Amino acid sequence: MNRQIIKAIAIKDIKSIFSSKKIWVPMVILSFVLCIAFPAVMAYLGIHTDLLNQSAEDIEKPILAVIDHFPVMEIRTTLSQLPTLGFKFVYFFMNFMLIPFFLMPAIIHSMVTASNSFAGEKERKTLETLLFAPISVYDLFLGKVLASLIPTLLITYTCFIINMIVVNIISFKALDSILFLNAAWLLFMFWVIPALVIFNILLNILVSARVKSFQEAQQFGGIMILPIVGIIISQASGLFFLSPVILFLIGIVLFVCNLFLLKIIARFNQRNALFESQIH
Repeated sequence: MNRQIIKAIAIKDIKSIFSSKKIWVPMVILSFVLCIAFPAVMAYLGIHTDLLNQSAEDIEKPILAVIDHFPVMEIRTTLSQLPTLGFKFVYFFMNFMLIPFFLMPAIIHSMVTASNSFAGEKERKTLETLLFAPISVYDLFLGKVLASLIPTLLITYTCFIINMIVVNIISFKALDSILFLNAAWLLFMFWVIPALVIFNILLNILVSARVKSFQEAQQFGGIMILPIVGIIISQASGLFFLSPVILFLIGIVLFVCNLFLLKIIARFNQRNALFESQIH
């Protein structure tokens, strides 16, 4: 493994990502809308207006499910003691329903950047140069992984910090507690998100190395969105909650899968096969 070569490949690809407005502008807009603007609006509506009371029955159902069945007594007690439905909704939304909204941009960003790796090189007519250069296929793959991982985590964590500041400014006086610093959120952001992003990147890069266009690579990556939709529905309905224990186990499973995928990449030394799959 040549760290200098890996670093050079990663830097080259990151510059390519941020030099294309068609790639990074949608990434920033999507993250801003889902992870900053939307939570801030929901917090403001719940704390400072009575608009949420107009659909009280739909909002109360999942909240009552949490109060009745959630295993952590502290959260159940806090929810039951909050004075208004709006306050309860904000606390419930920020602690449970918002988690999948951070998953979706992370998955989409890593999918777009990873799919752009080999397939993007093919479309830009630069893959031939890389394949003929004295670079091992393993180093090439690792450089591509870092080039996708770094921008994705940078945008995700930046949005998380901004969201935490904005939402707590809006809600702290009403809820008398700091949101997003509990075990579930910290495990999710710093354990599950990195593991899931790496898993998604490895899968998409392996696919990107086999297909001939950026669009073909993205079609596979879109499959990863489906589980997130299921999580949103389950969290909103009260059927399933991402507790700290579940998040920890999910992270372990994902990291094990990542090690398995890295072993596959380490054995992928067929430079000629990679060349032939991209060049026609």
